[in-house]
Amino acid sequence: MTSGIDTRQVDKTNPFARAVAHRWFRGAVLGAILVGAVLVGLETVPSIHDSYGEAIWGVDRIVLAVFVLEVVLKILAEGRRPWRYFADPWNVFDFAVTAICLLPLDAKFAQVLRLGRVARSLRLITALPRLQLIVSALLRSLPSFGWITLLLFTLLYVYSVMAVFLFGQADPERFGSLWKSVLTMFGVLTLEGWVDIMGDQMKAGAPVMAPVFFVSFIMSGTMIFLNLLVGVIVNSMSELPEGTAGTRDAGAHPRPSPLPTIHAAGAESEHVTLVAERLARVEAALAEVTAELRELRRSGRDGSR
Repeated sequence: MTSGIDTRQVDKTNPFARAVAHRWFRGAVLGAILVGAVLVGLETVPSIHDSYGEAIWGVDRIVLAVFVLEVVLKILAEGRRPWRYFADPWNVFDFAVTAICLLPLDAKFAQVLRLGRVARSLRLITALPRLQLIVSALLRSLPSFGWITLLLFTLLYVYSVMAVFLFGQADPERFGSLWKSVLTMFGVLTLEGWVDIMGDQMKAGAPVMAPVFFVSFIMSGTMIFLNLLVGVIVNSMSELPEGTAGTRDAGAHPRPSPLPTIHAAGAESEHVTLVAERLARVEAALAEVTAELRELRRSGRDGSR
């Protein structure tokens, strides 16, 4: 996912595009997001809400006005193709959050407006390119997350059934049924109180089986799967195209790569062609240097004579 306005390709003839690309504009939007997030948190404190409710409401209106102005300017910055603003998923998210806060809802739907104001804090993701990079990597990892989750729940189911057979009679409160066993083993998976559970089973007559059972479950269910998730996220971040999350950062000028990315289609042939061309240039340069050295030697010999 990319940002709507690329600050490296700003239309100089469009004053709205120049305004959107200016660092002061992005700083003002980021400041409004932070102020809005703080205001939502202050409203949860009854004493502050009762004493400064009107002031908080007034500042919140100013924050909302900044968001509306941002949406309008970004649409105008697209020039004669304003629909391009909605081609960016991040812009759609910003527009949706702002639109929810502007809906003329009555008191029955006050919770919707409050949720919309809370969601404005998530706009911090769209304002910071690095957060966009992380979120984009997470979204790209969702299919792999699904398969890893399926494998994890399969492991959880197998161990839960085994726990019913091994510890059900001695500890019916935790392992008396499959449902109770699943809940208990899920708690063990989060590493919450698993030592106490294992100790109770050891005292109940399984001094060897209980440690082997719980330690193997934690090693396979927590350590291995955690590493798998980290690996999937890192791999997704490495596969993101250059400039994915940096287009809103005016100071981020990615260095032009002398060679095409190795993940691109036909990258191997392009690499081979470019390397061959550069080797040919180096060989030609060496031939020229060799010829010049020979000429210098000949001139030196002629001078000595």
